[in-house]
Amino acid sequence: MTTRGNSRIARSGFALLELIVALTILGIGFSVLFASMSASARNIDRLDKFQRRQQLVANLLAELDLVQSLRAGDSAFGSLKDGTRWRIDVQPFARTLQNPSGLVRILLRLEWDGSSGTQTKTIETYRVERNRVVARSLNSQLNDLE
Repeated sequence: MTTRGNSRIARSGFALLELIVALTILGIGFSVLFASMSASARNIDRLDKFQRRQQLVANLLAELDLVQSLRAGDSAFGSLKDGTRWRIDVQPFARTLQNPSGLVRILLRLEWDGSSGTQTKTIETYRVERNRVVARSLNSQLNDLE
């Protein structure tokens, strides 16, 4: 009889040890799952901010097509709705006999506060130089469009 009693105690002790190991493994699994879900949520937020900034920059570049005078040497600066700071510098690029007004290089510099400090990006595009009668600065022309 003593053998039966000891084996019953040994079995129940083994089941308790199995339960502790299983709960430990389950806890580790849940902590890994929650950590990856948290990282995914942060990445989704960063992607959403990036897409909003990208749309605002596209709108700013589209506004450049609406200004009446775009000359080499012009510059403008401001900030987007999300707090991104921008600066536009217009530089001469090429003049040809067919187009004496020439092409201008437009450098759009973006700067924003990211999680690892100040982030910057430079976008380069080209436009035909427009010297219409308007003698106002690029900055004031862009402000009129807002």
